Amino acid sequence: HHATLLDGDRFEPIHRFKTRYALHGGPKYSSDGRYVYFASRDGWISKFDIYNLEVVAEVRAGINTRNAAVSFNNRYVAVGNYLPHSLVILDAVDLSPVVVLPMTDGAGTSSRVSAVYTAPPRDSFIVALKDIPEILEIPYSDISTNDPEIRRIRLDDYLDDFFFNQAYSVVM
Repeated sequence: HHATLLDGDRFEPIHRFKTRYALHGGPKYSSDGRYVYFASRDGWISKFDIYNLEVVAEVRAGINTRNAAVSFNNRYVAVGNYLPHSLVILDAVDLSPVVVLPMTDGAGTSSRVSAVYTAPPRDSFIVALKDIPEILEIPYSDISTNDPEIRRIRLDDYLDDFFFNQAYSVVM
């Protein structure tokens, strides 16, 4: 239940700090490398300032969180949840909620989020759903309107996790 910041040349500890229980999805960094965001399984999102070696913000964005992603423009943190079935978009500065998006299909069936990642060349978040055979694309530019334009991509099967090709034009 701790994270250790290491000197990258000597692999010696610089700072060690307490984290929330059961971190999941790996640390996510701001594009300038100053901040690191952690997601815990029980829904806590923590923002750590590497320059000042302190946690600067925390919020609970879900009950059972799968993972988080930071927008390449450093404005948003997207949190994918198993419970409730939602994608929560937070302001990356103070982790205040911007919008909560229930994860449903057109017929009202709800789904857990299995994964969320940022796609920098597309200026969007890409979200995979665990219970609906779809992935979603949510452009960063639409988030501030509180009515994001969500592009739905139907799949032949469910997608638990994914990665991109180098151009971010294909999800695998």
